[in-house]
Amino acid sequence: MNEGWTARSIQHDGSNADNRRFDYAKYKADRTLSASDLNSIAHPSLGDGEELIITGSTANAVTFGFPYGKYSIESTGEPAYARVTLNQGESYQFINVGTRLDTVESDGTSKDKLDYVVYLANGTEASRGSGTTAKPQITVDRYAVITQVTANPVTYGAPYRNFIARPVGGDAISRMELEVGKSYIFHNNGTLMNPIYNNSKKVGSLFDYAIYKPAGTVNSSGFNSQSGPMVPPSGYAIVTVIGPSPIIFDYTDDFSWETSSHPAFLRVTLSKGESYAFTNISDHLRNLHSIAKTVKGKFDVVLYKADDTEQSRRNTGNSTFLVGAGKKASVTVTSDTPITFGGIYRSFKASEDDNGIGQTTLEPGDSYEFRNHDSQSNSLRHDKSSGNAHFDAASYKVLRLLTSDHFNNTVDPEIVAGGKAIVTNVSDRPITFTYSNKVEALLSGQAAFHRITLKRGESRKFINVSTLDKALDVISVSGMKWNYMNYKADGTVYSQASDTTQLPLVQAGGYAIVTTVSDVPVTYGAVLGIFDVEDAQVPTGNQVTVKQGESYVFHNTGSQASSLTTDASNESRRGSQEAPIVTNAKAAGGTYQYTVTDQAGKVIREHKEATDNQQQVPANANIHLAVAAVAPAVKNFGAPYRVFAVKNNDDSRLNELIELIDKEADFTAGQQGKYRFTPKEDGIYRFAVKEKSNFAAQQPIVSLFTDPDFSNQLVSSTEQAQIYGWDYTVLEYEIKAGKTVYVKLTETSSGALQTVIKAAHMALGKDTSYEYGKGN
Repeated sequence: MNEGWTARSIQHDGSNADNRRFDYAKYKADRTLSASDLNSIAHPSLGDGEELIITGSTANAVTFGFPYGKYSIESTGEPAYARVTLNQGESYQFINVGTRLDTVESDGTSKDKLDYVVYLANGTEASRGSGTTAKPQITVDRYAVITQVTANPVTYGAPYRNFIARPVGGDAISRMELEVGKSYIFHNNGTLMNPIYNNSKKVGSLFDYAIYKPAGTVNSSGFNSQSGPMVPPSGYAIVTVIGPSPIIFDYTDDFSWETSSHPAFLRVTLSKGESYAFTNISDHLRNLHSIAKTVKGKFDVVLYKADDTEQSRRNTGNSTFLVGAGKKASVTVTSDTPITFGGIYRSFKASEDDNGIGQTTLEPGDSYEFRNHDSQSNSLRHDKSSGNAHFDAASYKVLRLLTSDHFNNTVDPEIVAGGKAIVTNVSDRPITFTYSNKVEALLSGQAAFHRITLKRGESRKFINVSTLDKALDVISVSGMKWNYMNYKADGTVYSQASDTTQLPLVQAGGYAIVTTVSDVPVTYGAVLGIFDVEDAQVPTGNQVTVKQGESYVFHNTGSQASSLTTDASNESRRGSQEAPIVTNAKAAGGTYQYTVTDQAGKVIREHKEATDNQQQVPANANIHLAVAAVAPAVKNFGAPYRVFAVKNNDDSRLNELIELIDKEADFTAGQQGKYRFTPKEDGIYRFAVKEKSNFAAQQPIVSLFTDPDFSNQLVSSTEQAQIYGWDYTVLEYEIKAGKTVYVKLTETSSGALQTVIKAAHMALGKDTSYEYGKGN
């Protein structure tokens, strides 16, 4: 010890050539380590108050010299280093109890290899070296286990005061080579999470693993992996080597292993057109894996609910997708490249699938009949890569009862159990449809729709030969207009319209005569089998021209309701049902007056400057019409000579619903809300009414109509289940883009309403469920 002398280097005769070496550890006055070396020939300096401990480390002695009288020297039982010489396979533990990071040293050469694992104070692995010449660095309170790997004995050491060194049983790292195709279980018997390392990246090999908690629930998993799985305390990992070569796994003495009776993953490789079903038998959402992204392959996947009804379908090349608990995924390879699929062995059962995916390509003009032999509904999905290709489709259940239809559309057809669909490709490019293998595709000689294109002045008669009321369809183009007369089965007029873009709802057994009146040709659609189509002559009607100040009375002399066309007349209508008066007032640019009264003369409604094309006349009521303006002096009001029906074509005075915009809807007792709504795109729309107060006293009803006088009802909220809360009334209906519908809001007992109404499009999400999040 230096007792006050200026720092001087210690002199000695040590040398490597003479094999004269020593260990030393130098400590400051506060007993913290300042410098140290193992098997050294250095000349350490010793400053004032510092302490130097020297231990000879070779058979040949080393002589040291110190300035006389300035250093105190004494023999001690404390060595400079805690050291041990390890033979191959022997292990030792070094615990850092000092105040700084330090390294375990050795006299080994570059040919001498060791394994080591450094642990945190709580026993969690911090770092490791396998078959290395590097020496472990150990932070305060951490410890390392060292195992000599190569044959030559090697001496390891660390400063005595800073480390506790002691022998340990077992190896720092154990190794095991796993053969291709074999499966093993690694048990973590410790109290901390620990990894299992491997050389998979080095040898270019893959493995599957599934890690389980002590209770047997899945903790994590890997498919075609090259990672080092972390195993929870008392948990275990099932590992299966996929190849192409064996993999060496190394692990600490906390682990034990055994062979496994089953693999980590269920795996199956499918070629093009082959199908397989994976059913999730666990209680949790699980991933199904594939190598599709790696091999640039594609496959169809159909997800089924627990009741075996289809949930979603898509074509993908993703490496994973989720399967819910109790649900099934059916995969069918569509690419030329085979694809391997895999799911955790204990979470899935798998089998060859007879409910895979079939596909049929329709060339332009082709019609196919798709028969569903399943006990549940199935969809036909068209290939989105066909772009904006359009098709006609009509779906039927048994006895040829129509369930749904789509004209010149891109909506995927749905086929009920035991039903069928007829699909016609009306585009200029092929369209590929995919479907369940329980659907049979047959070339059909019958199209899905009649498609009739009429130029200006041309007419057709559309006869509804079914038992259902059914509307005609049309391909929407700018500037299109037509007239129609719509008759019931008994020949009486049900509805009519002039210069319109509205389509008639043709009654079962009835017919409609449609005439294009625009310069733009119009293509009409009618479901083939529901409608027959014939050439038609447009019937002429009685017409009277009434100048300003003149009036006429029109009486219905028949036993049925009739329709009347007049010009500025005083007209009386008598019949057993409502019917319209039609006029050219708007086209002529003028106005007229009208008053509608019941049999007792009570005014139902009136207007002094009307421009509506039609006026609604209730059964047994009168309408008084007069021309009020000087110019133009003539108005025409008309109806067919046999009967007249009701139709109001002007909806400009109705409130307009705008998608996703709240509209206040407060009405006193007896009042109604009447609106028009024109969608911007095809799809299902929701009309929702929220009651603002007095929930128990008001019961709103929302109804949709085809016409602005609300005579032809499409659907009512009373026909749909109300499941959205007692203060909400909801109506959902599929509408074509640009086709105006008319919305009526009433109270079930004609009471007052304190409500808000909103309309919204229900967008279709990627998993084919409807998204309600767009403010609707």
